[in-house]
Amino acid sequence: MKKPFGTLAIRYDNGCETHVFSVGDDPGKGIDPYDDAIKWTEFLVYGVPDGENVQERIWEDDFTLATQIGKVFGCHIPKSLIVNLDGDPYDVCDCVDGDLEAMYSVFQEYEDLEDFEDLVFVDNIYYIHEIEMNAGYQGFGYEAIILQQLPAIIVKALRIFPFLLMYFPALAKSRETEIDKEEEDILRHRLEYALKDVLKDENKIDSNVALFPPKREVPEKAINRHLGRRNPGDIVPKENRNPDQYKLYQSVGFKEFGKTGWLYKYIVNIFTKDGLNPRKTI
Repeated sequence: MKKPFGTLAIRYDNGCETHVFSVGDDPGKGIDPYDDAIKWTEFLVYGVPDGENVQERIWEDDFTLATQIGKVFGCHIPKSLIVNLDGDPYDVCDCVDGDLEAMYSVFQEYEDLEDFEDLVFVDNIYYIHEIEMNAGYQGFGYEAIILQQLPAIIVKALRIFPFLLMYFPALAKSRETEIDKEEEDILRHRLEYALKDVLKDENKIDSNVALFPPKREVPEKAINRHLGRRNPGDIVPKENRNPDQYKLYQSVGFKEFGKTGWLYKYIVNIFTKDGLNPRKTI
């Protein structure tokens, strides 16, 4: 019997996401580590007035009496899932976002060190891009409270356990570095040199014609800097830091990877016999 439909579409996350496949597709066809593994999330933060009836209405998804006071924006990086999809976590992060590339560069750099051997077994990483409180609700300590509750929020929302939280506080000065003009010319030349065969073919130039001078080597660090990538060993000088941001995160258990400027927090268990305890770390 011929099937009435040769293609099926699955909607999820209350209709916000869709997966489409043909009925004859192999299981998993079309799943890509670059498009499907990393999950960006936005958590909206509301202030709820006192009163039992008000809280009951919130549980019933009625937010008419609540006030949005901020938001949390970040993403989940499932290391083992990316590997199982034949992807490289660093390459995927580099392809998706420059901040994620820097984050995973730090993770890889310290993953190989003896003092951080637990990182080898870390899978679910949650990158905090920002916690933003609306005007009028700053200075009340809500940021610290949200950071303490964040592992539980992630479990509730994403159904995954975040073994590692990572964050890069905003710098007092821009991270952009002036690139030496000669170095930039060399980098441009290297790109043109890599395309020389294509250019010769498109312009029907004899292959024996010396269209380009000899290849000029450029240090990988210079290339990374030009492309906006982090170099292993890069640090953030003290004078370029926002001390208030570091104090806030360190007050709830975050530590720094060396002098990289990146902060992290291992999550071992968010529950104790006394209830929620997301501050407990390795």
